[in-house]
Amino acid sequence: MARKIAVLFVHGIYNSSDTFHEPMRERLDKALPKALRPFVDYEAANWAPIVRRHQSAYMDKLIGERLVDDNSYRWMALQGLGDAAAYQKTRNWRNSAYYEIQHTVRAAVDRLDQRGDPDRPLVFIGHSLGCHILSTFAWDTYTMRRIMQNREQDGDTKMQEFAAYMREGSPFRRLETLAGFVTMGCNMPLFTFTFGPDKIVPITQGRTPNDHPAFPGMGLGANVKVKARWLNFYSRNDLLGFPLKPLNGAYAAEPRISDIPVVSEGRLKRILCSPFPALATYAAHTGYWTHGRVVRDTAALLTDIITADDPAPPPRRLFRRGGARVAETV
Repeated sequence: MARKIAVLFVHGIYNSSDTFHEPMRERLDKALPKALRPFVDYEAANWAPIVRRHQSAYMDKLIGERLVDDNSYRWMALQGLGDAAAYQKTRNWRNSAYYEIQHTVRAAVDRLDQRGDPDRPLVFIGHSLGCHILSTFAWDTYTMRRIMQNREQDGDTKMQEFAAYMREGSPFRRLETLAGFVTMGCNMPLFTFTFGPDKIVPITQGRTPNDHPAFPGMGLGANVKVKARWLNFYSRNDLLGFPLKPLNGAYAAEPRISDIPVVSEGRLKRILCSPFPALATYAAHTGYWTHGRVVRDTAALLTDIITADDPAPPPRRLFRRGGARVAETV
């Protein structure tokens, strides 16, 4: 029997639009079987305003004093590097872009949760820096679930609020139904170099061998859990998108993770820019949202999760009739 699922989009660097996810959402709807389209509920988290106000204030001052030229390249550098620099974890929850951005993602999860069905599977779709945001969001939520009982009385108001949120929230809000992860143009490896490969693990592993991992969620049924996958799409010409398997042995050995190379910039642009691949970088990094392979594989993942509890089709056998091969239900 088909079951409802929720899909959450999170953007990466450069975005300033609330509708950044619409091109992919529309294509996913078309790629899904018609009968399954009503079973998918979409939501998006736009965290850009948190950092844009600081970036814009700084640039306006520079431009007003004629210290720099006002052009798209300057804004691209400011937003690209500025977005990544802003998302740095701090010890204090207050005045932290890291936690403000996570709060925006959590608010989107809450909006989905308020629509009912607190046990439905959740699928994350992230692009660029959004991949890192979603991965850390899942890991931090998982970590807080483990320690909130010990930290609830430590006097930190924010920690107490979060402990209450986790305690009173549904399995969906606690990410215990996380069933799919799609990353596009993923730059997560860039954020691992501080620690080194031996000190990082994918969210498909727990902190200890006895811990249930953050993904797939501990609240999923057995049939859905079997279908849980992490699809990572990258292009050779995307200078900000990387495969994950080479990070270390834990990533390489994880069967749920698939690194999928695609020509997100388009085959014609790849050919034309082959002497200078960097010229195709922008198109490659932004092209995943509407790329055919990305949409098809993502739609297939959603379909697998929606129909995970459907009864298996009856076995079929092939035989020949008048020289033709005919399938017959056993």
